[in-house]
Amino acid sequence: MTDALKHFLATIKKMKADEEAIEKEEDVIQVSDTVSVAASVYETMRNALEYDEEHLLRRNAIHRIMKRRLGDQDVSDMAAKLLRELIWAKYLPNGKVPTRHIEAVRLILEKYQPLFNTVEPDSEEGQRVLHWLLDVVAVEIEHVLGPPCGDESLASFAYQELRKRIDWQTKTMTEEERDLQLYIGIHRSVLKSNRAALRHRVFTLYYPKWSKAKANDAVVKEISMSLSKVVDSVEQQIEHPAQDTIYRFIRRHAVVFRLLSDIAKDNPEALAGALASGDVAAIDTAISKAAAARYTSFRKRLKRTVVRACAFLLITKTFLAFLIEYPYEVFILGVTDYVPLMVNIFFPPILLAIVALSVRIDKKKNNAKILEELHAILGFGDDFKLVFKRRSSWGRGAMWWIFNGLYVGMLLLVISVIAAALTAVHFNAMSIFFFIFFLSVVAYFGIRIRNTRRELMVLELSRGIMPTLLDILFLPVMRAGRWVSLRAPRVNVFLFFFDFIIEAPFKAAIGIVESWLVFLREKREEI
Repeated sequence: MTDALKHFLATIKKMKADEEAIEKEEDVIQVSDTVSVAASVYETMRNALEYDEEHLLRRNAIHRIMKRRLGDQDVSDMAAKLLRELIWAKYLPNGKVPTRHIEAVRLILEKYQPLFNTVEPDSEEGQRVLHWLLDVVAVEIEHVLGPPCGDESLASFAYQELRKRIDWQTKTMTEEERDLQLYIGIHRSVLKSNRAALRHRVFTLYYPKWSKAKANDAVVKEISMSLSKVVDSVEQQIEHPAQDTIYRFIRRHAVVFRLLSDIAKDNPEALAGALASGDVAAIDTAISKAAAARYTSFRKRLKRTVVRACAFLLITKTFLAFLIEYPYEVFILGVTDYVPLMVNIFFPPILLAIVALSVRIDKKKNNAKILEELHAILGFGDDFKLVFKRRSSWGRGAMWWIFNGLYVGMLLLVISVIAAALTAVHFNAMSIFFFIFFLSVVAYFGIRIRNTRRELMVLELSRGIMPTLLDILFLPVMRAGRWVSLRAPRVNVFLFFFDFIIEAPFKAAIGIVESWLVFLREKREEI
């Protein structure tokens, strides 16, 4: 058993022991169940409009709350209100969050205050740095509320195991770059870290003293004096040209480490005993059960994701239909045809559901490959090597122009055929535009949701004749949908409406109602 694996198992054991050590007399934060219901309903409605991973919702909420309360001068009050809002929205359990967390969050806010004070929010650069800081502080606060000790030790174990097996067949990266990019790729693939988490992790790699620093420490002053340069350095590593290639390279092996983590968290003593005695059969049985549980969880999560994505499309398309399409037909064309209107409203979510829910995994072959790699990692089977190569760019030669010309030509051909078919069934120009626009978004959402199965698969996905033909026809459309989706958060009027028009007064009203309920309870107790 390697030192990294021993450290991982020891961390899991300690975490389980800490969870079982209940501090019965510790003060906890308690909020009204009545207002909590209202706040959680609001969060559910708002999150339906934002396509994001479920494990990121609490972090996103911290980011939003921090952004809304940046003007608060009293960091102690800000910390208390932040935790209460998270409990209202059920991101944290009611009556189980110790009041000592308020002080921990206060210290974090106090530490970041000098950095926020250097930002000029009226400038474009200031907005960029402000968003970056909000990401980093949101992750740090979340780590205080739920320390990621297990995740970090798992990432360290995966890093050690993969690093010694990768044959880097590229001369464009130094050894230091390879190590850092491997670290980032493991956090993206094994821990499913988003950009905010990566920013925090790379930042703390550059400044290891930051996590335990106080507001007046030298490291805080050092960073505040060159904040833009620090941000640029971190972003440069996250956006490294080889990072996406490394991430996809590692992603095929991430499930092996996740399954090992699953059985370790379930029973670390049993796993340690099986490893010590060489009981391969017991480990294989536990891994197979863990894989079956992950497959079931994936199917449930897939359905929830499809429902959320379909709700997003349905709400967005209905709003646009009655805001733009219907008035266009009435006031510009002078006629009303409800068939194109209804098709444009209901076709995108129905197509998305069909595309996303048809995904399948060859569980038997995938499990066999998982066990094969796991045996090698644990020292029970033949070892393996991973060869990393970076594909050379097409550059700007003649072939680049030819292939890109064909790519654009295929996009225009597909759009022309669809437009001609829709015109034949009496769609007007506006209806055709919205149909093609949302078809591209659905194509991208569908392939993105289908690709979530890759987090469970070690097998290479086979490409038959039909998938290849579909790639030729619809890949340009999918890329167009990706371009739209990546820019959608910037122009999502619904999220703007919720975040800047509704959220502040709504949360203020909840605070007033909760205070009133507390007042009534005190008066009732006096009687």
